[in-house]
Amino acid sequence: MRRLGAIFLDGLLALTAAYIALRSAGHAGLPALQIFYAVAGAGFGLSFLNHVLLTRIAGASLGKFAVRTRVIRETDATRPRLPRLFRRWVGGYFFLVIWIIAACFDLEDDPEDFCGLRLVSYRDLRAVTGAPLR
Repeated sequence: MRRLGAIFLDGLLALTAAYIALRSAGHAGLPALQIFYAVAGAGFGLSFLNHVLLTRIAGASLGKFAVRTRVIRETDATRPRLPRLFRRWVGGYFFLVIWIIAACFDLEDDPEDFCGLRLVSYRDLRAVTGAPLR
């Protein structure tokens, strides 16, 4: 359920940015194509900042912070680097449907995260490492 909560909050944040861009571009009287670019740029841009840059800096997106989970590398439980986070962000759009289905039907195993990354509970991570991620 945590994964679904984080997805919902992060998606809501990106949609809010896109809506604000839509309203701003509409009031500015821009042509339809420029409005589309503004909306797509705001939504995907904020999603990129949230899922790639913030996760690199802090170990989690805003939605993951809210549900107290972190993204770690499978091999050594450290914060992932930018290229891996970028691949995860792009792939997340394709695998979003699979994650939602797995959460709704409470499948025995969580869907494996791709790119060698895992989503873990902050409490469990602290219990294992004894300290915040570096």
